[in-house]
Amino acid sequence: MSIRKRALVALGAVAVLFVSACGSSVADSAEAAGVAGPSGDPVSGGTLQAIQLTEPRTLDPAVNSNYWSNSPLLFNALYGTLMIGNEATGEIEYKIAESFSSDDKGKTFTLVLRDGVEFSDGTPLNAEAVKIAWDHVKDPATASGDIAHAQMIEATEVVDARTLKVTLVDPVPSFPQAVLQTSLNWIASPATLAADKSVRDSNPIGAGPFTLERWSRQDVIVLTKNENYYDAPRPYLDKLEIRTMGDPDQRYNTVLSGGADLATENRWQNLDKASAAALQSSVLPLNGGVGLVLNMQKAPFDDPRARQALSMALNIETLNSAVYEGTGQVPTTLFQESSPFFKDIPLAEYNPEKAQALFDELAAEGKPLNFTMLLFANIKDVGEAVQTQLSTFSNVEANVKILDAADYGRVMYQRDYEVVSNAVIFGEPEPRMWIGLHSTSSANYSGINDAELDAALDKGRTSEDDAERDAAYEVVQERLVELNPTVFYTRGAAGVIAGATVGGVQQYGLGSMFPDNLWIQH
Repeated sequence: MSIRKRALVALGAVAVLFVSACGSSVADSAEAAGVAGPSGDPVSGGTLQAIQLTEPRTLDPAVNSNYWSNSPLLFNALYGTLMIGNEATGEIEYKIAESFSSDDKGKTFTLVLRDGVEFSDGTPLNAEAVKIAWDHVKDPATASGDIAHAQMIEATEVVDARTLKVTLVDPVPSFPQAVLQTSLNWIASPATLAADKSVRDSNPIGAGPFTLERWSRQDVIVLTKNENYYDAPRPYLDKLEIRTMGDPDQRYNTVLSGGADLATENRWQNLDKASAAALQSSVLPLNGGVGLVLNMQKAPFDDPRARQALSMALNIETLNSAVYEGTGQVPTTLFQESSPFFKDIPLAEYNPEKAQALFDELAAEGKPLNFTMLLFANIKDVGEAVQTQLSTFSNVEANVKILDAADYGRVMYQRDYEVVSNAVIFGEPEPRMWIGLHSTSSANYSGINDAELDAALDKGRTSEDDAERDAAYEVVQERLVELNPTVFYTRGAAGVIAGATVGGVQQYGLGSMFPDNLWIQH
């Protein structure tokens, strides 16, 4: 078995980890068996009450992210999926797509669509529709967060109604991962994409298992079963009602009390509590993590001593205790031990004495370390925990500024920050790791620019040789430790909690909730 396939299998085979009800930490329970959903065949009918973490600004799929901490359940429900990852085998499982293959080592791919798939208005979902949707993501005017993935595409050509030829700028054998992990997986009808925002948000046309009944902003999104769905008898539910709850305590208590059947979850504490409360609690294990991204293109973190000092000053285990009550997974290495690319190369060294010496050295040169962390309101506690730790040092001051979600795109595109919280999270490393770290990538938010790192990322992305990829990713890990572009403080908590009567709970990609198989025991 190739190392590329083993990378997928190692993560895919444990893609949803059901956590023991014994009360042990989620971080330590990867092999525990937990509260299962209902047994037997799925039952049709009923309404499932779901909670998502973020309410979208628009129902344009291109400007919404296909990972758990946003609203992927909604977009999977409306637009369906071209493909997902099979949890048991690590292989691609095709849905609206029938196949997506390359015979030239990833330079060109042929996408073949399932025969007879229609949008909910009865128009065909054909190769031209996919081309239009992918061009829409690639268009800078769309301001898609997935533009870096779409820009990997050099050209698309409609071969026939069901076939699209995709030519990439550079060979990327793992390009299907770029599709299933992003909004490229969601195909809206050409008419929807051509409509103005008001029409797009009130009557979006997709080929998913549900259609929009109504969207009462700041309240509820009501979806109704798509009777025209290609994969009958799915969906099993008659209706899906989705509410947004950003407050973690409210979210957990609502599921616990039966006010909701299911919630996507990004707080380790809630996943840990759910595992001890007769709820289903699942976590998708991912490599990389969430961290404080240091802008290497401007002061103060253009100075490598400042980056090293901050990295050495922060005790990540203490941060985990302060923010996640000790329940989180601390990313001590870039890859999880289950990955074939794992190397025991610590991401950070806690060394407060050396950190203070570096702070003093910078201050002696008239550059005492003073910086601002730009954070979303729901992770303000991360910034406060950092401030608490740094308060024990001299010649360093950390400030916290709240980042408005509406300003996020501009801030990230312009690198208008000194420190920002962001994630480099992945299963199979490519293409997401290249996009997050390569000097030429528009999503390289630290601005890291290192020839040795770039060469290793290029090799890992394009090679199909096991040994070459393994060696390349070892170099990547070594360069990240040397350069300190990011202080990783937690693995991504790509989680779901659900009541015991909910069946068919399934995540794919980066924790995206797959709605087709959901059902409720009556």
